[in-house]
Amino acid sequence: MDVIISNCVINLSPDKPRVFREAFRVLKPGGRLAISDVVALAPIPEELLKDWELYTGCVAGASLVDDLKAMLKEAGFTNIRIVRKGKNREIIGQWFPGRKVEDFVASANIEAAKPATN
Repeated sequence: MDVIISNCVINLSPDKPRVFREAFRVLKPGGRLAISDVVALAPIPEELLKDWELYTGCVAGASLVDDLKAMLKEAGFTNIRIVRKGKNREIIGQWFPGRKVEDFVASANIEAAKPATN
């Protein structure tokens, strides 16, 4: 494949490193990964992590940005960029009113490339 795109499903996987390894495997040299997903900005409190509604709502399964970068690098990706989308705090706060999930997660664009070979 030349490009893999995804919209908010990788954070639902309990084995994200495997997802990234498989993405790397199927990409052609020089291929790109472009994902929109929810990422953790701070460690998510244990009581939120155990809430299945928050897991299926793309909150409790979110990984920290630095952890995602490490997973992508370990899979072999380069040119890794994770950029938080602007002004999504209000929207995320509406997903689970009163739960303060917007303090822990944000929507972000995640991009990486498989190195080209000669």
